[in-house]
Amino acid sequence: MLYNYTSKEKMKRKFRKSFIYKLYFKLKNWRQNVSKIKYILLIYFLVVSFSSILLWTPWTQNTSFEFNGKVETIERISYVGALFTTSSAFSDTGLVVVDTFKQWNMFGQAIIAVLILLGGIGIFTIKIFIINWVLRKRSTSLSEINLVNTERGGIKINQTAQLVITSVKFLLACIILFGFILTFYFYYVEPSTTKGMEAFLDGNFISPYKNWSMSFRFGFFHVISAINNAGFDIVGSNSLMPYYLNYGLQIIFIILLVIGGLGFPVLYDVHNYIVHKITRKKTKYHFSLFTKMSSVCYIFVLIFVFLISFTFEITASGHESLWNVIYIPKDGTLNTLEKTNPLLKDYMANGDMYGSNFDKTFAIMFSSFSTRSAGFSTIDMWNLTPASIAIYLIAMFIGAAPSSTGGGIRTTTFAIIFMSIINRIVGKPKVVAFKRTINLETVKMSFQVTLISVTLLIIILLITISSLDIHGGIINSSYSLDEYLGMRNYGIEHLMFEVSSAFGTTGLSTGLTKELNTTSQIAILLLMFIGQFGVSSTLLVWGKKKNYFNRYDYIEDDLVIG
Repeated sequence: MLYNYTSKEKMKRKFRKSFIYKLYFKLKNWRQNVSKIKYILLIYFLVVSFSSILLWTPWTQNTSFEFNGKVETIERISYVGALFTTSSAFSDTGLVVVDTFKQWNMFGQAIIAVLILLGGIGIFTIKIFIINWVLRKRSTSLSEINLVNTERGGIKINQTAQLVITSVKFLLACIILFGFILTFYFYYVEPSTTKGMEAFLDGNFISPYKNWSMSFRFGFFHVISAINNAGFDIVGSNSLMPYYLNYGLQIIFIILLVIGGLGFPVLYDVHNYIVHKITRKKTKYHFSLFTKMSSVCYIFVLIFVFLISFTFEITASGHESLWNVIYIPKDGTLNTLEKTNPLLKDYMANGDMYGSNFDKTFAIMFSSFSTRSAGFSTIDMWNLTPASIAIYLIAMFIGAAPSSTGGGIRTTTFAIIFMSIINRIVGKPKVVAFKRTINLETVKMSFQVTLISVTLLIIILLITISSLDIHGGIINSSYSLDEYLGMRNYGIEHLMFEVSSAFGTTGLSTGLTKELNTTSQIAILLLMFIGQFGVSSTLLVWGKKKNYFNRYDYIEDDLVIG
């Protein structure tokens, strides 16, 4: 006897034979078998792809922009440019190929802010936070916990949910608190800079002074960008240079940069320490090894970078130094003597472009903080000495702490390598830090990550060299024979600075990123993701679940090395 299917059952049978159901079943099966890292990268890819299409559409872009009484026509950005901006925002880097304040309307800037927040805190981290704190569900699956551990790293599995809730609550509280603080600051305080800088900027920035709606937008956009160490700004074409003498604003930014750069485990540790003190427990609180290592290394690198940069800048005698730059406007023609040119004489009389010695020292200090994966600048990086450029790119290569909003090889990796070399010199067989022995595999992995990172940076550097004019690009190189008056020349050190900035997801630039060709932009784009996701995690993407290499070993032999 034949069974008569109902219309509903017939629809189900028909749907199960359809392409959509088969595709869904395959994706579900793939999700169950794929590694966590590949799954996270797929989600990241989908988010970036969708967001880049949104930024590419006319809905998010300005067609014209008016400031200082002038109306400027804005060309629509290419898809590669939109993809680059999306990747830079999601990886919390800050390198841009267009001016954020001009190119994007409020909707576009809002998308960039959301991308910065998602990339900085983490998509799966936010998911855990919503499930556990917003929806008040006490249970979290092991799969979701493992995804967060893979995304952020450095989190103990038994602390994941509580650590995420505590850290994200603290970050959101900081965003709200400092968002309103900056709103009031931008409303009541005018941008302040030197006479030379004022001429250099030439009004190419926006001031939200005495404008509540713009101050509110400026306040919260920059708080999100700063606490996530993103480096994006909507002030102008030269980052925070219009606020060069606004030390209060810069101190607020420094606080936000440090909070975002230390990492979730450190924030959780500090929270527990404060609770321990408030409850007045008699036992002594012990910070984790991660907190001690990352914090000490963060401070050590910061002080070292500041002292080296300060020393080289103050002792430099040439014009290529922050200490000696005097900005001369283009209308103060150089073919006339200072004595016969009143305009040029006026600028010479007003002193250096970067103001007093205190102003310059504070600028170097802010820049040193900014190299810790932040990306905001109050100076033109092109004015730094080659030595400062070198030490800054090393600092950006090291990056911020693991489980933070920054990139690079991470502070703990650098600390392990540094201690390993010192221990080798003094004859100690193992790496010991704060009365704890570091696992040998961790030490090996630190050296491998650093070596692979250096190799990767060299490869990307070679690709970006194609953007120089001597290789068909539009960037005027320092080796070009056509050195016109007023035209900047760039060398390998400037390209390396951009590459290191991308890898450390820092966002500091000497002005080259906008001039890179498409191939170089795509290479930088990939490097930003590797820097944010981590070299070790990126390597694991290509790994197989089954390892056939440990089934047998060859006979050991020795080899002479250097």
